Amino acid sequence: MAIKYWYVLAFALLVSLLIAFAVNRYTTQIFPVSASIIIKESQENVEGKLLYNNVLVNPYRNFYNEPHIIKSTPLITGVINELDFTTTLFREGEIKTSEVYDSNLPIDIHLIKRNPKYSNTSFDLSIISLSQFNIEISEQEISNNLLEQIDYGDTVKLNGFTFLVTRNNNPIDQYLNNVYTVNFSTPERLAKAYAKRLTVSWQEQGSSVINLDMKGTLPSKDVAFLNELITQYQDYDLNKKNQAAIRTIEFIYDHLNFIADSVRFFETQVETFKKKYVLTKLDGEALRLYQRIESLETNLAQLNLQGNYYKYLTDYLRNDDNLDQVVPPSSVGVDDPIMTNLISQLVNLQMEVKVQLSNEKIESPFLVRKQEQIVNIRKDILESVRSTLEAQQINKKFIQGQIKLVEQQLVKLPESERRLVNIQRNYSLSENLYIFLMQKRAEAGISKAATTSDILVVNPPRLVGASITPKPVQNYAIAVVMGLFVPLLFFVTIEFLDNRIQSKEDIERLVDVPIIGGIGHNKIENNLVVHKKSKSSVAESFRSLRSNLNFFTNSQEKSVFLVTSSISGEGKTFTTINLATVLGMSGKRVLIIGADMRRPRLFDDFGLDNAKGLSNVLSGQLKLEAAIQSTTLEGIDLISGGPVPPNPSELLMSNQMDNIISLLLKKYDYIVLDTPPIGLVTDAFILSKFSDHMLFLVRQSYTPKQAVKTLQEFYQNGKIQNVSILFNDIKKVGPGYGYGYGYNYGYGYGYRYGYPQSSKNGYYTD
Repeated sequence: MAIKYWYVLAFALLVSLLIAFAVNRYTTQIFPVSASIIIKESQENVEGKLLYNNVLVNPYRNFYNEPHIIKSTPLITGVINELDFTTTLFREGEIKTSEVYDSNLPIDIHLIKRNPKYSNTSFDLSIISLSQFNIEISEQEISNNLLEQIDYGDTVKLNGFTFLVTRNNNPIDQYLNNVYTVNFSTPERLAKAYAKRLTVSWQEQGSSVINLDMKGTLPSKDVAFLNELITQYQDYDLNKKNQAAIRTIEFIYDHLNFIADSVRFFETQVETFKKKYVLTKLDGEALRLYQRIESLETNLAQLNLQGNYYKYLTDYLRNDDNLDQVVPPSSVGVDDPIMTNLISQLVNLQMEVKVQLSNEKIESPFLVRKQEQIVNIRKDILESVRSTLEAQQINKKFIQGQIKLVEQQLVKLPESERRLVNIQRNYSLSENLYIFLMQKRAEAGISKAATTSDILVVNPPRLVGASITPKPVQNYAIAVVMGLFVPLLFFVTIEFLDNRIQSKEDIERLVDVPIIGGIGHNKIENNLVVHKKSKSSVAESFRSLRSNLNFFTNSQEKSVFLVTSSISGEGKTFTTINLATVLGMSGKRVLIIGADMRRPRLFDDFGLDNAKGLSNVLSGQLKLEAAIQSTTLEGIDLISGGPVPPNPSELLMSNQMDNIISLLLKKYDYIVLDTPPIGLVTDAFILSKFSDHMLFLVRQSYTPKQAVKTLQEFYQNGKIQNVSILFNDIKKVGPGYGYGYGYNYGYGYGYRYGYPQSSKNGYYTD
C-alpha cells in the first residue's frame, strides 16, 4: 500500500519539511549566556592583619547560602532598577514580535512615576515625524484608543504611569511609521522572571567557583544583566563585611557628640581656674588623691558606657526584627566571648532566614527550624545581658563607695587644691572617655577602609556558543522521520485492522484448500475480457487456470465446473464467462448454466434475454432445447437463470436437475455452473454433487477472512470436496502480496463493491 500511494508519502514529507522550515525560520532564538565567579575564603585574603584580627570583622561565611543570595529578590530587583529594565520595547514584524535592546533607536523612553495600584501596562508607539509620535492602546476609556501627535519631551500619563519620550542624536528616517510595543513593569515582577531564568551552581563539589547561566532571546541584554548582578553582589558582600564597622561608627558618633561638649566645658574651667588662682600643679597628697579618684571614675565611666550598650542591645532585641544589624559588643570594649559568639550566631541565622524568605513563597521546615533557633538565641542573649547587668551593679556600688572615701579625704585639702582636683577629675574623665571612643571609631574606620570584597570574576559574562533553539538540523531530521513514519504507521494500521484477504499468504494461513491460480484486475468495463483482449495478462491467467483444471480433473474429456464464492461481488459471473471463453477457444463445446436463479444476469453480458431459462426447464414449463441460447462466441451456449422462481433451492434438488446435467454432457464437453454465494444460500451445496471441480473465488481486498475460515470448516467437515481457491482481482504485488504461480499483476483498483459494478478503471459483475 505504501508503494502504491507513494505520493502520499512524498506529500507528507514535503509538508513536514515545510513545517520544520517555518519552525526554524520563525521560532524565537534562545541563546546561552554564562559567567563564573570565585568566592575567596577569609584566610586567603592579604589585606593586613588588622582587618582579620579585628573583632569588627566576622570571617564566617556559609557558602551554602551564596547561590540563594545571588538569586534573592532584593539583589535582582536592584539590578533591574539600575539597568532600567522596567521599560521594554518590542518591534512588530509580519510573523513575530521581537524585543528591541541596545539598538540605534532615535528615541529614549523615561519612566518618571508609577501609581502603586498598577503593576504593568503596554501600548503601541509609532514614530510619525522628527518632532512627534503617536500612542495607541486597547483600553476603552481613551477616546478612539489613540493619543495623536504628541511632542517629544511632553509628559504623558497613561494607566497610572507617567513617562516622557525624548529624541536622541540617532538618524530617524528609517524608523518613521514603525510601530513599537512599549511595556512598563514593576521591578519586583521582572525580578521574579529573571530569577527563574538564572541558574546558579557550583563549578564542582567542594569548589568555591560559582557558575551563572542564563538562556534568553537577547544575549546582549543578559550579558548586561549578569555584569550588573556581579557588581551588585560584590557591593553586597562588601557592605555585609562592613556592617559591623558602620554600625559601630554610628553608635560611637552618637556618644561622641555629647562627650565632646563636656570635654570643651571642663577644659575651659581648668584654664580659667589656673589663671585666677595662679595654681599650675598639685602637691604630693592632692596629686595622689586626684590620680586615685581619676582611676575610679574612669572605671565607673567604662561601666556606664557598657551599661548604655546593654540597654541598647536589650531594646534592639525586643523591638527590632532586623537582628542582623546589631552592633557587636566588642566595638564598645565589652570583652565577653560568650555574648560575642551568641550575637555572631544570631546575625548569621538572621541573614540565612532573609535569603530564604526572599526566594520562597511558603515557609519550609528549614526556615521554621532557623526561626526557632533565632528565638532561642535571642532569649540566651537577653539572659546573658541580665546577669551581666547584675554583676555590673555590684561593681558600680563598690567603685562609688571607693570614690566617696577619696572625696572625704579631699575635704581636708586646702580649698584651692580641692577645687582644682574636682575640675581636673571631671575634665580627665571626659577626656579619657572621649579618647577611648575616638580610638574605637578609628579602629572601625580602618577596618571599613581596608575591607575588600571576596567576590572575584573568573570568566566575565559572555555568549557561549550558537543558539540552543531552534536546532535546524535536528528539526529537519525529525521532520524527515515524522514525514515518513506517520504515513507508514497509518498504512500499517490500516493493514493491521483490515479483516479482508490481501495476499496468498493470508489464504494459506486460514485454509488447507489448494490455490489453483490467480486472476489480475480487469481494467476494461466489460466481462468479456478474454474475448476482447485475448493477449492481455488477464486472458493469459485464464489460460493458465484452464491448464490447472486439467490437473484436478485428470484431463477427462467431459467435465462440469462450478463457480461460487462466499459473498456477492467477488467476480463469479466474470470468472464463469471468461473460463468458458478459454475453454471454447480450445475447440470444445461449452455450456454456461446460470444456476443463480435468484439474481440472474449472465444473459446481459452476451446481449441475450432472460425470458426463458433454467427455472422454466426445472419447473416443466419448457423443454431443455428451447432454453439453450447461442452466444456470439464460437462454441459457447448459455442457459440463463430464467424468471425468478419462488423455490429455487427445491427446483435444484429435484431429479430433473440430474437429468438435465446428464443430457447436456452428451452434447457439450464442458459445463460451467454459475451459482449463488455459498455463504448465503445452499444452492452451491446442492449443485456441488454434479460438479467435477468447484472454484471458490477469493477477491483481494474484498473477501472477509471469516468467509475463508468458513470454507475451511466446510472442507474439513467434508461438505465440500474437489474444491480449489481462485485468487481473483490481484492488484497489489510485492512483499506480502506476491503470488507464487506467476500472477504478479500490478493492476490498479478502480471498482466499487456491490451488484453489477463498474467504474472508470475496472468492471466486475457477479
